[in-house]
Amino acid sequence: MNTSTKTAKKRSSKRTKKNKKTTLWRRFLTLLFKLFLVFAAVAIIYGVYLDQQIKERIDGNVWELPAAVYGQIIDLEPDSEYSLNDVVTLLVGAQYRQQDTKATRPGEFIVSNDAVEVYRRPFTFPDGEEQAFRVRITFYENRIDRITNLETGRDFGLLKIDPKLITMMHSPNGEQRLFVPLKEFPDSLLQTLVATEDKRFYDHHGVSLYSIGRAIFVNLTTGRTEGGSTLTQQTVKNLFLTNERSLSRKIREAYMALILDGRYSKERILELYLNEVYLGQAGSEEIHGFPLASLYYFGRPVNELTLDQQAVLVGMVKGASQYNPWTQPQQVIERRNVVLKLAQQQGIIDDELYTLLSQRPLTVLPKGGVISPQPAFMQVVRSELRKQLGDKADHLSGMKIFTTFDPVAQSAAEQAVTNEIEKLRTSTNKELQTAMVIVSRETGEIRAIIGSAEPRYPGYNRAWLTQRAIGSLAKPSTYLTALGQPDHYQLNTWLNDNPLSIKLDGGGYWEPKNYDRKFRDRVMLVDALALSLNVPTVNLGMALGLDATKNTLQALGIPAERIPNLPSRLLGALELTPLETAQMFQTIANNGQRSPLSILRYVLTDKGELVYQSYPQQLQAVSQQSAYLTTYAMQQVVNSGTSRSLKAKYGSFNLAAKTGTSNDSRDSWFTGIDGKNVAVIWIGLDDHSPMKLTGATGALKIYSEYLQNNPPKKLVLPQPQNIFMVPIDSDGRWQCNGSGIRSLPVWTINPQSLCSGNNQSVPAQQAPTWVTDLLNN
Repeated sequence: MNTSTKTAKKRSSKRTKKNKKTTLWRRFLTLLFKLFLVFAAVAIIYGVYLDQQIKERIDGNVWELPAAVYGQIIDLEPDSEYSLNDVVTLLVGAQYRQQDTKATRPGEFIVSNDAVEVYRRPFTFPDGEEQAFRVRITFYENRIDRITNLETGRDFGLLKIDPKLITMMHSPNGEQRLFVPLKEFPDSLLQTLVATEDKRFYDHHGVSLYSIGRAIFVNLTTGRTEGGSTLTQQTVKNLFLTNERSLSRKIREAYMALILDGRYSKERILELYLNEVYLGQAGSEEIHGFPLASLYYFGRPVNELTLDQQAVLVGMVKGASQYNPWTQPQQVIERRNVVLKLAQQQGIIDDELYTLLSQRPLTVLPKGGVISPQPAFMQVVRSELRKQLGDKADHLSGMKIFTTFDPVAQSAAEQAVTNEIEKLRTSTNKELQTAMVIVSRETGEIRAIIGSAEPRYPGYNRAWLTQRAIGSLAKPSTYLTALGQPDHYQLNTWLNDNPLSIKLDGGGYWEPKNYDRKFRDRVMLVDALALSLNVPTVNLGMALGLDATKNTLQALGIPAERIPNLPSRLLGALELTPLETAQMFQTIANNGQRSPLSILRYVLTDKGELVYQSYPQQLQAVSQQSAYLTTYAMQQVVNSGTSRSLKAKYGSFNLAAKTGTSNDSRDSWFTGIDGKNVAVIWIGLDDHSPMKLTGATGALKIYSEYLQNNPPKKLVLPQPQNIFMVPIDSDGRWQCNGSGIRSLPVWTINPQSLCSGNNQSVPAQQAPTWVTDLLNN
């Protein structure tokens, strides 16, 4: 074979091998291309699936929002009976902050001479949205004189103060959240967040290769773990994914971040993040979003946060448990200052401001200081929602519920119970329980409820559910019955106070005695109630008849089936809850007008549609005159009777009161009435055993402490028609010439006729005789 032939064969062999390699390479590339097409198809299909998931949630209801429960809306009007101190107390209760010289932002106020200047917050009230503005409230003789808009110079006829958010409810996932649109967040907060968590947020497309590369470099070179997630990725993880640490989860997170960034604006993504991010725990409830965290930790809306407070919340994003201001204050301050330094470096704040802010102490509120469960109050709210809304009460997501809650009264009651019940437990060596109810004297709106000796404990609600013998709190209804018969009974009528024996229907005799085991022969009606004497009360009640006193109790709001037809009922063998008892005394103290107790004002859907509104209701249940006289007699309980310990400090407030002690001192009761509210307090043991406390040595102490925390308003009752103040002598006879040992109100058409005997069919000095005759018959 010649050389040329051999060369040709070699060339042919090389071409064959080359062709085979080319064929294999082409097949490989073809396979890669097919795999790429398959991968691309799968990725596209998966992307469509993820896009659909994102779209369905973001364009629908992003969150199952809890219902927001607010306290009372405060209405201020010219000539209404609010002193300057009253308004300051109301503003502080609504989380307004007093400043020294000027109110420069919503939620602030200053006091200047006889005026209060308020920077009213913006708020969406049940009747519409109102913007922030500055207003001056001037006072004259403890009344509001004028309310002036400082921006327009015009006077207001009505000024509404935004209510306090008291709690959240009906959160199906155990998450607490208060949604706020992006426009209501301060720019400084947005800038600080972006500077701290994702400086290139506005430049990347959901995933930052720079951040990922930096994180990998830090992790490899320092051994310190650093995340590379963007705000968009964190939003995806918070809304759609778990905290699982795996490559597949990170890939899915990145893919969804790209989709989210491509579909929605940066502003929308930032809004989602700000309202979703986890920022701590309040008991069993998770705190999500800056708006709710702002209220929990600082007691103010997010748009009222100071720069250092904003930095605290931004710092918590890195780890809400590690940087919890309630448990790790020093670490929180250090983290806050890191955030402030980043803000300084980004030009958000200058050097001087950084120095000032980084030296500030941590100003967080104690846990539960602003938003708290209010278990007893909320149990009654839920019951009323069920009653008024029916099945709609199962679907409260996003609703706004406006209640009658008074944060000042509730806080004062909680402090009083917490301070005093421990002292009483120590003195009696018993695990005493208690309940307390505060209701508006005029409207019957429930201002505060405490259901146990541990006010924040979500257990058995004794204020709402416990029925106990009310003891001497039953007595005013008997005197009210009598004073409704002015031809037979007035405050100066003498009642028999001698040993008494009443034959019972079932056999045997009932022989009531006064608490001090003494008899006084006779006692004036007003003094019998003031001193809470048993025997005169029974004499009076039996003279009136059990049916007549039962009718009075029904008129005061007590159901007929709850009223036993027994003489012992006159001394308190009548089992009521504290709430039912409050209804009874609200009617008496409001000149006989019964306002059914209420706890809801408005309920709005998440779209602001009104689904429920309560309307004030008042019924003239008993005569104005008899209610006025009974309340006057209860004022003598404070002046000279069983509650006279209140007189030294509160004598000028004309308080009305009544102590109550059930048989064998099993229950200690007290009701106190001032110009604003009726308070009812019960103390006892759950097993009904004796505890050796009376109304004066037990429940009255809690009321006295309550008044220190929430000073009373003077009780000034409008004097009804045909009520006159007339002097009496030492024997109780009317003295129309103006002289006497004291004066008493009397219900009569002509007060001059009292002294001539024309309008006194039962002379005062003869009262013991006819009472005895009626009993004998």
